[in-house]
Amino acid sequence: QHATGNLRQRRPTFQSGIVLRYILKRTTMNSLFTEENHIFISKLFLVLSLPTFVITRYVIVAPFGRHVQDGKAYRWWFGPQFDAKLSWFVFESPNLIWSWYCYCYLRDSEIMSSGSAATMVSFDNNRLQISSNVMVLSLFTLHYVNRAVIYPLRMNSNSHRVPLLVTASATIVTMLNGYIQSFYLVRVYKLPPLTLPPSSWINVQSWLGILVFVVGMIINIKSDAVLRNLRRQRNSDRDNQKTYYIPQHRLFTYISCPNFFGEILEWFGFAIASQFSLPAMAFFIYTASNLIPRGIAHHEWYKQKFEDYPLERKWAVIPFVV
Repeated sequence: QHATGNLRQRRPTFQSGIVLRYILKRTTMNSLFTEENHIFISKLFLVLSLPTFVITRYVIVAPFGRHVQDGKAYRWWFGPQFDAKLSWFVFESPNLIWSWYCYCYLRDSEIMSSGSAATMVSFDNNRLQISSNVMVLSLFTLHYVNRAVIYPLRMNSNSHRVPLLVTASATIVTMLNGYIQSFYLVRVYKLPPLTLPPSSWINVQSWLGILVFVVGMIINIKSDAVLRNLRRQRNSDRDNQKTYYIPQHRLFTYISCPNFFGEILEWFGFAIASQFSLPAMAFFIYTASNLIPRGIAHHEWYKQKFEDYPLERKWAVIPFVV
């Protein structure tokens, strides 16, 4: 027989259990799509930036890529390792799923319109008007089409396998981020429409943000291609070996990780184009808190591994800063 009335509830082993239950209570499907909970999750995402920076900078380097250690150095709580291409697709795709779902099923036609006309593109006073919400959401989607689909397909076949810990934690991050960015742009706030020619300072700011985003994306994609092709060209006769070389390209002149710099620049531009909204700023700050420690770890790894590492390459991620 099963007791029905006198079951004693177990207290959570860790304080985080209480926090998790609170989050789950606030994010049930019946209440998730409210502005109140959207703000709560956006602030939570912002708060996560500090422990992310501290842990990945001073406690442990995220165990994937060149920082994966096999044998006795591999810690059991990292979990089993999975194919890198599959892992990247799994933990980046929630952003695409959220942008698709929010646009198709949750969008407010007024918020997504370009102005007085209920269309995404219109003409008013001899000016072309474009919905800023549609444009910014398109930039977000474009980035993750690259990260979730194109980037994994182009990865080298002998790339380091990714531990479950990394895949799971990154998936949680992208599930939160995909929601707060997409829901904000389709349901919460209508950004001032873009115009050509620009009609105000806010308009100039939006176009500037888009330009910064595009420049950052180009730097990110080009840097990734340099790193990928470096190993393909020099490692073609040793497919099963993981050999590293010093990247030689103008993007790597002063920093070791222009790919990280490009991505941080992307999300800074995204924040500018979003009028420094809470969700966009939260993700920009979180991205910096995650990529800067990893870039520093890469930089230190390069200097330890290569005695002839370029002396002018003094910085890890941001030229003349860090």
